[in-house]
Amino acid sequence: MAKPFRVLLVYPQRDVDSRVRTQFSQERIHGLLLWPFRARTYGLAFNGLETLASLTPDWVDLTIANENLDTIDFEGAYDLVALTVMVTNATRACQIADRFRGRGVKVVMGGYYPYMVPGHALNHADAICVSEAENVWEQMLTDARDGRLQPVYEQTAKTDMGQVAHLPRPDRWRWLRHVSLTLQASRGCPFDCEFCSIVHMLGHTMRYKQPETIVAELERIYRHDLLGRIAGRAIFFVDDNIFGHPKSFKAICRAIIGLNRRYPKFKPVFGSQLTINVSRDKEALDLMREAGFYNIFIGLESTSVDVLKSYQKFHNVAFDYDEAITGLREYGMEVIASFIFGTDAETTACFDAAFDFFDRNNILYPYFNVLTPIGDQWKRYLMEGRLLTVKPRLYDAHHTVFVPMKMRPIELQKGFIELVDRVFSYEQITKRMLGAAPYRTDARLMLPRLGQMALYYKIVATLKLTGDAEGLRFVTGLRPQIAQGAISMVSVILQLDQHDFAVRNRLTLAEHRYDLDVPSWEERPREAYTDESFAAEVKASVR
Repeated sequence: MAKPFRVLLVYPQRDVDSRVRTQFSQERIHGLLLWPFRARTYGLAFNGLETLASLTPDWVDLTIANENLDTIDFEGAYDLVALTVMVTNATRACQIADRFRGRGVKVVMGGYYPYMVPGHALNHADAICVSEAENVWEQMLTDARDGRLQPVYEQTAKTDMGQVAHLPRPDRWRWLRHVSLTLQASRGCPFDCEFCSIVHMLGHTMRYKQPETIVAELERIYRHDLLGRIAGRAIFFVDDNIFGHPKSFKAICRAIIGLNRRYPKFKPVFGSQLTINVSRDKEALDLMREAGFYNIFIGLESTSVDVLKSYQKFHNVAFDYDEAITGLREYGMEVIASFIFGTDAETTACFDAAFDFFDRNNILYPYFNVLTPIGDQWKRYLMEGRLLTVKPRLYDAHHTVFVPMKMRPIELQKGFIELVDRVFSYEQITKRMLGAAPYRTDARLMLPRLGQMALYYKIVATLKLTGDAEGLRFVTGLRPQIAQGAISMVSVILQLDQHDFAVRNRLTLAEHRYDLDVPSWEERPREAYTDESFAAEVKASVR
């Protein structure tokens, strides 16, 4: 019998030494639900692992390690280690790769980081994939098994999404350790926002899976996930713009509606990334409501027209954000309203403007980002001499890595921290929850009354016994609305998690290893940066 080919597939942590967390990691949710027991959990399942696992042939003995959940066995008997690498976890990925290569284990890398900086990635890997993986993954595995790995693998054409399926491998216990499971229905985006790197690798042309393929992938979850039968299962489509081709998206919604009718006891709560254009498509909104969509992630970025134009986000300019938010709520959906701070057109006034928007619209899920230059924008800032660091560890949308035009870097970082603190204070959260309650969007998250109150008392007891007096006052203050069914306890727990993110976000300031208290770019003489030859050399190595 042939010896199995043992592969370890890894998604690294951002930074094992950092105490800062992202908004989508959602550790506080499981911490409250599981206390006094502990388990390593993470909010959003990483879809790249599921995708590669679904493409892996049967002759491979595959072990999956999401380092946010799992401890990597650095002494394990593996024939190959495969790392899927984003910019934010590239530093950690290289550390992992170096440890395994030090033992003589072959290492391959894929993802946006090796695509963007192939030369650097090859310093730490035996082979890299610099494209999508559907047409090369099995070839990489075969070559590794046969001892003939090539340095670079790249598809000659974009993946035909209409011809592929990424069927999830059922894992009930692992799924319970995630707040949201993930699928991908499409790739590409028709827009060209300056800060976005996605179209560089995936292109502008929208490519969708067949609706029946989406149904088959979802059915794996419907049949095997426990949470969806008990309380409701959050499922997030990780598409960069699932509404990029409205007709295709509507076909997918109709297919999901049909699937839901076949599984009436399963309660899905869908989310995805869309553009604000969806707010004017009543047919799409009707279908989304019937399919079970709730969280709609929209890159609003700013309320300033000048800022939107500087981002080349022209499709947002024609929309009244307040009107769009109200319209989406009429269809039972809440917006994860994403803002970015630090563009050349912004001053410190951007923070108050954002707060006013969140406040007057009672936005339940604000999403915050410090501008993180990547792709063409990164190259421009590099040539201008505005980058404070080129090390990827802090390229996570929570740390300032460049010199803003009209703000000092310290003003951008402190303004960001103070805004997050202000918006996610319990006083503000309470105000926004009560203000949004009349729209009844919470109904999709509502548990039966017995479950609602049982969860209330569990969380109250946990907060009391763990000494969280501030959180306890927040939850008990909402007891009348919770008991009446006006506010869901699930939503309350989500808000407790967002407050925890704000507290941890304060630690970002201390993690910078360079001086942020320096002049803004417009305050500096233009001759301040002269080493253009070095910058040009670095730029040439980046795609």
